[in-house]
Amino acid sequence: MDSEEAYHPTQGDILSVLRLLHDNGVSVQNSKRAYEELQQYQANPAFCVLLSYVFGAENCPIQNLELGGSWIQYRRLAGITLKNNLEKSEYALGLAAVKEAARCALFVLGNPIDVRIARVAAQIVVKITALTSFDWWRESGIGDLPHLLLNELFRAGDVKTLSSLYTLQYLMEDLPKVVGVASKEIIERVVTLVLDQSIQPNLRKAAFRMCSNVYERAESLDWNVEGLSPLQNGLTGASGIFAGVCTTLLEQGCDGDIALMIEVLRSCSVMLEYLEYFNPISESEMTRLVKWWVYHTINIVSSKETVSEYDFQLKIAAMDLLTTALGIYDRMGGEGVISLLVEPISQCLSTLIPALVNFVPMSREEVDSILSNDDYRLRDAMAVDYHLEKRNEDISEDKYLDDDEEGAPALRSSALRCIDALSMFSSKQVYPYLIDQVKNLWDSDGRLKEAAIVLIGTIASGCYNEIENTLPVLVHQLVNSVISPSEDVFVVSIAIWTLSRILEWAYACDGTFITDIMTAFITRMQSTSKRIQRSAVSALNTAFVTAHNMGTTRKIIAVFPSLVEAIIACLPVYCDANLSLLSDLALHLIAVSENTVLNSHIGEAFKSNRIERAKLFENSYVSVYIKELPNTHLDKDLFSIDRVISGFLTFFPDPVTSVNILESWQAALEDVVNRDVKDDTDLLYNIIYSCGNFINVTSTTVLREWAHRTQGSLASVGFQLLVKSPQQTVKLAAVILLHRLLKNIGSSAYPMGMAVKLLSTLASSIDSFDDPHVKLELVRLITLMVECYSSEFPNESYAAFFAAVNAIRSDAYNDSLMVFVQMAYDICRTLGMVPTLISRSRPEVITRIMAQSENTYDKSVATIHLINALLTIDEVALAILPDAMRLIYSWQQSACNFPGTQEKIRSLLFFYDKHGSQLRDHLGALHPNTREMIFTTYDMI
Repeated sequence: MDSEEAYHPTQGDILSVLRLLHDNGVSVQNSKRAYEELQQYQANPAFCVLLSYVFGAENCPIQNLELGGSWIQYRRLAGITLKNNLEKSEYALGLAAVKEAARCALFVLGNPIDVRIARVAAQIVVKITALTSFDWWRESGIGDLPHLLLNELFRAGDVKTLSSLYTLQYLMEDLPKVVGVASKEIIERVVTLVLDQSIQPNLRKAAFRMCSNVYERAESLDWNVEGLSPLQNGLTGASGIFAGVCTTLLEQGCDGDIALMIEVLRSCSVMLEYLEYFNPISESEMTRLVKWWVYHTINIVSSKETVSEYDFQLKIAAMDLLTTALGIYDRMGGEGVISLLVEPISQCLSTLIPALVNFVPMSREEVDSILSNDDYRLRDAMAVDYHLEKRNEDISEDKYLDDDEEGAPALRSSALRCIDALSMFSSKQVYPYLIDQVKNLWDSDGRLKEAAIVLIGTIASGCYNEIENTLPVLVHQLVNSVISPSEDVFVVSIAIWTLSRILEWAYACDGTFITDIMTAFITRMQSTSKRIQRSAVSALNTAFVTAHNMGTTRKIIAVFPSLVEAIIACLPVYCDANLSLLSDLALHLIAVSENTVLNSHIGEAFKSNRIERAKLFENSYVSVYIKELPNTHLDKDLFSIDRVISGFLTFFPDPVTSVNILESWQAALEDVVNRDVKDDTDLLYNIIYSCGNFINVTSTTVLREWAHRTQGSLASVGFQLLVKSPQQTVKLAAVILLHRLLKNIGSSAYPMGMAVKLLSTLASSIDSFDDPHVKLELVRLITLMVECYSSEFPNESYAAFFAAVNAIRSDAYNDSLMVFVQMAYDICRTLGMVPTLISRSRPEVITRIMAQSENTYDKSVATIHLINALLTIDEVALAILPDAMRLIYSWQQSACNFPGTQEKIRSLLFFYDKHGSQLRDHLGALHPNTREMIFTTYDMI
């Protein structure tokens, strides 16, 4: 199987590949050895052709061969392996192998005999389209893909229709930039199947799910920008039509199909975000929306009738729809179309609130289940996260119905979220109904008292004005519940949570309210109940965050000594999630405490505890990844310990400790990579994250010596993960690691020859990441590399820099704006180092972004760098005068508060004034007050 030329599968090769498929999927007894053998053929073109042959064969090519499973199973495994090879090897397979895979996949797609095979064929077709283009299918003589999907298969019925739907969905999910605005036409075509009564019910449901999945996936796109992408334009254009289909299905009662109704309600929740994009909604259409999206939904929540075995999931979907609507109403300030949809809810509170409260008390079975795993000595349930490529749910199957979390706990959570949203919506109307329910529950048994307390905590924010006068008495009662040895686990834990919801009030009050609350939390840290431990430590973390936000940390200094004692006492016995929370608490305390003795106690305790935690990590790692023992899990508590140690070393540097730990994690990372561990992204991420933390707390001198001694091996591993890891989380961690190495060590951080390769990789890959936060980390690394290597590798540095510049956009708002602002600051810093880059750095976009940001020290530094660069090339500065003035206006009269900023802006204004009348003309068009402010602030009179 080594030659690509004129390869024809032989019986021996077929037997070999069937054995490999058997060992890699049908049987797992030899999984590691078989997987390693399979990897050897990953980029082999002949192997690709052979997989295509097996995938396309409707029956086993070798007669009378005894198989270990069904032939469908072997075909499916062959197809999945083929898709993976195409994804990993891409063009290395050669055109002949890719064409053979394309011919086979398109044939199977058009002639499917099984849903599972159709799904795999669709994935292969999409993968090949990503490597080539839509036109390539026709130009290469293989077939007309769009025509096949939308004409031949779309209404062919049965599995052929599913083949079309699968492929269309995957195209929209995997190739959004290619599909673009055509998504509108696709959605509009697919919904015709949903409403066509002559179509088989299962295909109508599949068509609906396909549209629903696409809109659900689109939620992960960045919507905090004015300019929508082509895909987003297509989806918004079709949103009114799809929402209308949802309404029609609800009117039809989903033909009695409760599973479909659940999905329709969930889709309605998603479509609420598109409400403003609908075409002008007529009065009759709004009446339909109110009737079926609001009143009908409230009726589902309030109904005491059990409609099916999926009643819990149905009520959850209904409550979540109401909560989403109320949340959007709050976000929009009660304005817009959403107000017409939400305001009728207030008419139904008398029936809705009692119905919601009815779902709040925990069942006795739920109580027993929690208590059975509540002992602090029991480890949290662990599950290996394989991080394999996971598609949205199969459109040919009902979803949401087999989820273990969709039971009573999820029902309670949804009810409480809805109650919280209602209290924010109309506290005066909601409070009387709720307080009556609370009074009825408070004096009952522990299970019902817990429900009363959680309701108080839930409405603490929305109904604050209504409960404010009763808070002193309420706090006293809750503190007594927390410290009482006779109260049960659930009352204590929820009382702690409710107190954490009113911490702002406690900090704002005179007296001992806050110290009484904190002391109560601390006394419960050493409980034998994991639930109480978690509640207490979580509440203490919230208390520190609240104190920081309010500037009132001084009020809790008195409890620091007892808190340190409790942290040290809990450290040896906490594990898993509770240990992570305890580590957060220790970091909060170290950051604000000025008592070096207390901080030293914490640091030494964690260093000492690390010895045992390191042994647990090493032993479990050997069991899982070296000995491959069954039913074992990796003990990751060491990561929590090291977060605290690195935080402690920030204030109390110790190069010996930091380098020793850094080297241990470097060795672990190299071993994980060498073993090709891919089934635990969390492990990889945390090792890389830990390395980065200890790099940050080690001096540059020590780091340079360490990097020289290790020949930059950590940077090499980071680069390898950036290039080869299939997980975006790992790629992001690798980028952050490479940035920290370069920032703390300098240009010698990377081994010889790596920098130029890394620059090229970053330049070619930044556009493939859609998440603005990921782009930010890439921009940070690129700009720092340009500063370090532009003289050594000018061509590669400039190409990477221009790729970074192209990542920014000025039409962002909300969270995304802050991300792009930071990108602009990083680019300006680089311009300060290499001002000749200004001509191709899109300065007009940078100034627009910065004009929208707050006046801070970072903005001041960026402004100075930008102006310095602008003044090096007159033509560029003059070309962006209107945008530069926008940045100047944004400073108002604050520039004088930041050294050098006012002077630098003045120099730019004087430059403009010397070069023609453009500045005077611009200022002349301003409001007189603004013009006077500019003249006065910058001495232009």
